[in-house]
Amino acid sequence: MCLCVHVFNVFLFWEFGLYPLVILNALSSVVYVIFLTLFKNENLRISFAYFEIILFSAATELISGGHFGTLNFVIGMMAVIFFMLPYSNRKKHVYQLIGAVSAVAISLISVYGYSLYPELVGTALQHKAFVKSMNLVITLFSLFYLSNLYLVELRTTREKLDYNSNHDMLTGLYNRRFFEGIMKRSKEEKETSFSVAMLDVDDFKKINDTYGHETGDRVLAAVSKCVEASLPQDAVAVRWGGEEFVLYLPQVDEAQALDILNNFRAKLSEQAVYYRGTRVTITVTIGLCTGESIADYQEYIRQADEKLYWGKKHGKNQIVK
Repeated sequence: MCLCVHVFNVFLFWEFGLYPLVILNALSSVVYVIFLTLFKNENLRISFAYFEIILFSAATELISGGHFGTLNFVIGMMAVIFFMLPYSNRKKHVYQLIGAVSAVAISLISVYGYSLYPELVGTALQHKAFVKSMNLVITLFSLFYLSNLYLVELRTTREKLDYNSNHDMLTGLYNRRFFEGIMKRSKEEKETSFSVAMLDVDDFKKINDTYGHETGDRVLAAVSKCVEASLPQDAVAVRWGGEEFVLYLPQVDEAQALDILNNFRAKLSEQAVYYRGTRVTITVTIGLCTGESIADYQEYIRQADEKLYWGKKHGKNQIVK
């Protein structure tokens, strides 16, 4: 945007006959093109634009006799540098101080009407209203854009924080803390049948030891993918910890739950996770419990866990109901 303003000013001031400002804006345009081509770091670009605008504003006022209102640019950029540089960048406070001192110095040029080209002051006064209004509009537009950008980033950051606090990062499933929170809030709901399943990846430690933790992570991701593809829309899948998962199936009786879990196991058998050309076999053992009272959900999970433990001791790769 700064580059576009400089290019526009080249033609504008050429039309007004203010040739020192034509040269100033042309030089600024060339410097911007070179800098943007050579440097890709966003924070460095923001810092460069900040100091270029301060110098440009001071030079413009020195040429125009302080009549073109580029002080607005400096004040606007003080807000830009605060919001757009990272919080960890402590230099931005120094930058703001430099901007404040520069703003005072530029305002003094306007107060005393000092100009490096006194012969151009008359021309500057002729176009003062237009240029000053244009510079104010540019500054207001920049601040409006910045404030909306900040709000969008703030909302995006809040959404990411909410997601990260409620989900497991590896699998994308809900985490245990979130699940227990929604179950506690649901205790007063009308009691209805539901099923709880606890599943555990068979021989997961052996998979990690044999193929490495990266392969183990891909196995967990594959299990999670199958879980999400198999469950009803209102079901909740949770990574309980390690290689254990809890599935909450509201308004699902035992027979329906068995159908859902068998469908899940069928999908899981089709999953292909390879390590150096060797297919890693993925099976799970599942403990299933059906309940009537959400208030006792922890007891049903405990029972499902006991059934899971029994299944692990008696052959694995099965559903224990």
